[in-house]
Amino acid sequence: MRLTALKSSSSSVVIKYTDPELIKASVCTYFKELCLKHEEINRGLWFGSWITGTPSPGSDVDICLILSFSPKPVRERIADYLPDGFPVGIDLFPYTEAEFSRLAEENPCWYRCITSGIELSC
Repeated sequence: MRLTALKSSSSSVVIKYTDPELIKASVCTYFKELCLKHEEINRGLWFGSWITGTPSPGSDVDICLILSFSPKPVRERIADYLPDGFPVGIDLFPYTEAEFSRLAEENPCWYRCITSGIELSC
């Protein structure tokens, strides 16, 4: 019986550094431009690891958009608000005012997570 040693695999992990000031400026610019294009946006909340000061390599930006109205279901709205060429990944949560109010009762943990962030204004 012949034994063949397996080749060791190389690590595919790539650690990147992203400047927090670049992220902050990108979020502010993105949100202001978004408000100009979409009058239904009342406000936004930026939450998650970039706000708590604990981002790791590959951390995305988490933004909740509060809309006055939308004829689409939540998941179908996301593509309408995604940016082009953002420096990191971005997760969007576009809720109407009514949906966001209900979230406080229906999913209080998630609501607290979102509202622990900072307010973005148009």
